[in-house]
Amino acid sequence: MAETTTPPWIDPEVTAAQAWLRSKGVAPGNAQTQPFAEARAATRRYQAALNEGGPALPAITEHLVIAASPPLRVRLYRPEGAGAKPAFLHVHGGGFAFGDLDSLDRWKRELAEETGAVVVGLEYALSPEQKFPVPHDQVLAVLRWLRAEAPALGLDPERIGIGGDSAGGNLALSALLRLRDAGEPGPRFGAIIYGMLSAEHDSLSHRDRGDGSYGLSTEKLAWYWDLHLGDAAASHAYPLHAEMAGLPPLLLLAAALDPLLDDTLKLDAALTAAGVEHSTTVYDGVPHGFIAQTALLSQARAARQAVAAAIRRYL
Repeated sequence: MAETTTPPWIDPEVTAAQAWLRSKGVAPGNAQTQPFAEARAATRRYQAALNEGGPALPAITEHLVIAASPPLRVRLYRPEGAGAKPAFLHVHGGGFAFGDLDSLDRWKRELAEETGAVVVGLEYALSPEQKFPVPHDQVLAVLRWLRAEAPALGLDPERIGIGGDSAGGNLALSALLRLRDAGEPGPRFGAIIYGMLSAEHDSLSHRDRGDGSYGLSTEKLAWYWDLHLGDAAASHAYPLHAEMAGLPPLLLLAAALDPLLDDTLKLDAALTAAGVEHSTTVYDGVPHGFIAQTALLSQARAARQAVAAAIRRYL
């Protein structure tokens, strides 16, 4: 008898959200089939639709971090309240090739309001214009800048966290590892959200979820890696393969309908083996990128609340 498999459960809210986005005439760009400028413009329109609404904050300011190479802009989302505040740096995803300061803008406003922390976004250099390790070095520079400039920015330098989704999860985890290896003070916790942590594309989640049916595909991930790395020696571009001992507490979030799911599960196992405090949640029935849809998906709101709880606990 031929082997049969049961199709995975898809959250009905995902289907409704996809229909709503189609009605808005927006979809993520695809630089494999479009010129980069056109694909990035399409992605910005898609993200703008997801950023509609959400809370207004007392202050949103932008700064130029000239210590980074090349210099980059950061945006500080400041909630109500006086005094030195904790800071949470979030590094956006996009395969190292997409995204800017407006990525997850609504999510960052919501997180700042919910936690009372200053949420920080950044606009790191993208491939193919800039390749590995440029964005890795930029994220590290921003963390050092936040600590050094904390008094002037109204931040507490001892209460800094970092997080990232997809490629941003790679950059966030890499920064934690590099600060640990350098013996420098680092963030007090990290949130790694469906991280793009390795180029291991023969895993079960790639086999079962990598054909593009749920958005992200194995083929596109391999293309992103080629674009990001170029001819660079790549061993430390994959933080999943690093020694994990000595890291701060980590929050791991993943999507069940995602070829990158096994990267998160393997990181969970590595953290357990290294004795690193962490928690892991897999959200059923949702695809890669779901956290951006807090206006549409209850599971996106639950994931944001999990990050908020970790910020309150550790910062």
